[in-house]
Amino acid sequence: MATNVVIPKLGMSTEPVNLVEWRAKEGGRVEKGSVVLVVEAEKISHDVEAEASGFLHILVEAGNEVSVGSTAAVIAETEEELKALQKG
Repeated sequence: MATNVVIPKLGMSTEPVNLVEWRAKEGGRVEKGSVVLVVEAEKISHDVEAEASGFLHILVEAGNEVSVGSTAAVIAETEEELKALQKG
């Protein structure tokens, strides 16, 4: 089952955050607890860790503004699941 990479709330603000950079590549293998994404809000930078191990499918490219609580990527358990998400 796929796991969403969700944009966390930074501090007290619920304002959108900037997706600064992906630390993992599209289709790349990630391990639970590894940093996959860096977001920034009001001069606060935050590393977002993978909640599961698997293969990363990016939904929002770096440089975009994203809402707190939205899904920026999906981690597929298998390569077959990743291919299905990429066809999407």
